[in-house]
Amino acid sequence: MKYILILILGFFNLIASTAFISPSQLKNSLTDKKTIIIDVADYSIYKSAHIKGAINANISNFIKEDSLYSELNSNEILENEIKNLGISYDSNVIIYAHNTQIGILNSSYLAFVLIYAGFENISILDGGYLSWVFENELLVSSLKESSVKETNFTIKTNKNILSTNKYLSKNLKSATIIDARSPELYYGIKRSDKTKRTGHISYAKSSFYLHKFLADTTLRKMDELKKIYIDGYGLKKTDNIIVCSDDIFSASMEWYILYKEMGFKNTKIYYNSIQEWANDPELPMTRFKWE
Repeated sequence: MKYILILILGFFNLIASTAFISPSQLKNSLTDKKTIIIDVADYSIYKSAHIKGAINANISNFIKEDSLYSELNSNEILENEIKNLGISYDSNVIIYAHNTQIGILNSSYLAFVLIYAGFENISILDGGYLSWVFENELLVSSLKESSVKETNFTIKTNKNILSTNKYLSKNLKSATIIDARSPELYYGIKRSDKTKRTGHISYAKSSFYLHKFLADTTLRKMDELKKIYIDGYGLKKTDNIIVCSDDIFSASMEWYILYKEMGFKNTKIYYNSIQEWANDPELPMTRFKWE
């Protein structure tokens, strides 16, 4: 009996520490009262169909209104929003999207917010909602989650995962800068939205976040990710890595894969990203060059 209990506890600890989990892993954890499933779709989509028991998260609630770079809300608001999702320190949070590009980025953005708030027992459902429906068609619902338990969650900000333009400028040549935009934007053929200049932050390497996924939006296997990041870019666990993109949303998935899936815990995210950098003529950018 004791041996079985140890196996069960080990399984749920594995769920809590895994960056991406399969539908079968999620199904096996549904009976665990500590499991909280979060749907990041617009409420209208969530209302039409979602995984049974899932709670809908309004991503805009974590962002300051009319902020230039989609800045994070105050710690007080972030803490309240996290409490409203029923998250406690011992929760196992599983986030999923409805397989749109915006949805995928919303899932990694929410994961980033929770990690910033000091909570890391997070997984993203690999393949999103469609993978769940394919394997567990009967375990979906159109009924709103009726109640969320009260929690005593207290935010403990992890500012070590953030990079400012000043920090990036200071570490421009010593850090490994990862640009998560499409190759066309990185190379300078196309211009990112809300920017005056084209190209990429000087010394940055191109690593489009969507290339880490297969056509069915499931993550590539670890051996392929190692070929990309370790063999291709020569990354080491101790490296100072800074991820940038058009904005925080399109940077969040690349950051999440590096930080959570690959275990590069010294990976920062340049929150204001290209929208800030490319509009400051004093900051160096490079065009028509692969670095």
